[in-house]
Amino acid sequence: DKPAPPVDPNEALLQAMNHKEDGNNHFKSGDLISAARSYRHGTTLLKNLNQGNTGDEQVKQLIIILQTNLSMICFKQKKPKMSRDVASKALEVDNQNVKALYRRGVASRAMGDVDAARADLKEAYKLDPANTAVKKELLAIKKSLEDMKKKEKARLQKAFSSKSGSLLYSDKEAEEKRKLEEKKEQERRDAEALKKRKQEWEDECVRRMSSEPPEEAISYEAWDKAMKKKDEDEEKARKKAKKEEDDRKKEEKRKAREAQKANSQNKDDDSSDDELTESELRSLRGYKKTSDGRTTSYFNREQTEKEKELIGCIKPKKLEEVSSAASSTAASPTSLNNTSSVGSAWNASGTTWEEKDTSEWCRACLT
Repeated sequence: DKPAPPVDPNEALLQAMNHKEDGNNHFKSGDLISAARSYRHGTTLLKNLNQGNTGDEQVKQLIIILQTNLSMICFKQKKPKMSRDVASKALEVDNQNVKALYRRGVASRAMGDVDAARADLKEAYKLDPANTAVKKELLAIKKSLEDMKKKEKARLQKAFSSKSGSLLYSDKEAEEKRKLEEKKEQERRDAEALKKRKQEWEDECVRRMSSEPPEEAISYEAWDKAMKKKDEDEEKARKKAKKEEDDRKKEEKRKAREAQKANSQNKDDDSSDDELTESELRSLRGYKKTSDGRTTSYFNREQTEKEKELIGCIKPKKLEEVSSAASSTAASPTSLNNTSSVGSAWNASGTTWEEKDTSEWCRACLT
């Protein structure tokens, strides 16, 4: 456990100075861990003496020395972030301290934050233009930026160079490579075909010389010309036969369509004039055929057999003259409405009014 800081400010200041010396000795001996521990203990002892940054100059200067030394130790321990944070604590005590600005700039550069590093180092250079370490670090940053620009320029030139292997031209190079391989493959096939044709020519020469009677051998050029002519004739004959076959199939399809069309027309002509044909029905909308073959609208509802039985026969019948009934109706006007005895055949019950010739009855009533 760490001992509690002394209450006496002078004692605390003295112990903090001792920790600083211990830290320096550890650093000289290469013991970075012990050096960092000593610098931290010294800083802890002085916290209460500089609350709100209100300590005297001696306390502030010792705090800055301890923290800048600790920042250097952290940097050597490959801890750039911790080194930058410790240097920032020192700058909270004195924001124009050159050593603290330098330590934070070096740590920022190690973290890759070149802009922040350059800003701290420029500020340190303004405060102390003769500081060699600051100038050296600024030159290193400048050189690093120039190298980065050169690399970026070279990368862009490579990206837009037609001879480079960049991604922008990878497809083009792949296409060229594919074409080259296809060309080589075609040359190989041509060479094999030539070799095969020459073998066939040699066989033909042997056949000619071994025939009875022997025939004169033919040159390769003449044989090749004759074979090409033969291949061309065979290709023309094949194309002609294919064209004739295609034309024949087209003609058969055309005749089949015409026969089908004529057959459908004959079916329509054979239908009754009073009935709509199937093609006519398909062309109409809102019509249907009933069970007895009649064409009617879709709004017409067919009666069931039970309904037809209840209604009975409603077919219109011929009106029959009833002469005896006509003479009896002239005697009384009330008999005009009494149609039970004078109704027609289809109105025998007399429940339906019928239009009748009442001229005789009218004359009899008026005279």
